[in-house]
Formats: sequence, structure tokens, C-alpha cells
Amino acid sequence: MKLKLLAISILGVVGLNAASIDTNKVNVVWTAYKTPAKAAVSGTFKNIDFKFGKKRDSIASTLEGASATIDPMKVNLNDDVKNANLRDFFFSKFSKKEIKVTLRDVVEGKDQGTILASVKMNGKTNKVPMEYKITNGVLKASGVLDLSEFKLNEARANLQKAVYDLHEGITWSQVGIAFEAPVTK
Repeated sequence: MKLKLLAISILGVVGLNAASIDTNKVNVVWTAYKTPAKAAVSGTFKNIDFKFGKKRDSIASTLEGASATIDPMKVNLNDDVKNANLRDFFFSKFSKKEIKVTLRDVVEGKDQGTILASVKMNGKTNKVPMEYKITNGVLKASGVLDLSEFKLNEARANLQKAVYDLHEGITWSQVGIAFEAPVTK
């Protein structure tokens, strides 16, 4: 009898933690910074190709090995002039045009966790630590990458020169990366 109660208790705890994310509603956002005051400029990309883990019985299994393939020329800041500036003066300078992100080492805690994002950009791969929290049924993950780690100093300088007055002479090398998705039970 005690063994049966223990098994039911364990199954109940596992059932409580059996959450995943709605992979059809993932929203990706990046935030770059300009001006001496480090003013934020956020955007996304159109038509991101996502692939998620085959097992979807937990957040960790859904995210482990998940990937996103991004065409940076499809940048979207909801402003045609800013889109053109980024395409023409920054992304067009990449040696390899595709951006690929693969999620690894997902650690799932209670309403929070960590992810190691392997980001391949401009032909160079770096690991970007991310943290996530679940609030009001939405998972929000974020991390910060540095463009200089992807050999993009020249591309950043090219953009900074092109929009010098708008950026007051400064385009920062740090870029916040984030995604969010509703949590499903």
C-alpha cells in the first residue's frame, strides 16, 4: 500500500511539472543600443524557421536541441528606413548571411531555468547563456551577445558611420536576444 501511494505521489509531481511551450506561438526579439544614453531599438526577423525537440513532454525536452534559422536580410523593426539601414549597412557586410541558433544544456527549474544558446553568425559560433522565467503562463528567455565576438566590428562601424547623427556617434556592440512563448500543460 505504501509503495502504491509513493508511486501515485511521484506521478502526481511529474504531472504537475509536465508543462511545455506552444511552439506555434514563439516570438523572437532582439534589442540593440544606440546613443550615449544607450537607447534601445528592438526588432525581429520575418519567417524564422524553427525546429523543436521531438519530445514535447517538458519545457526542457521541447527546447533541448531546438533551433532557429534566420535570414538577417528579413529584419523587421516596423520601420522601412531602419530596416533598409540595417540590411544595407550592417547585415550585407556579413561573410555568411544566415544566422543559426541552437539551444543546448537546458536546465528546467520551478518557473525558471537556463539555456545555453549556440549562436552562429557571420560564420563564427559563440555560446550565449540565457535565463528564462515563467510568469502568467508565458516563458520569457533572454541573454546578451556581443557583436565583436562574431567578428562584426567592421559591420558595426559601417552602420555607425551611416547613421552617425541618428545614433549620436555610438552604436553599442551588445545586443539583447530574447524569445517568449505561452506555456502549455
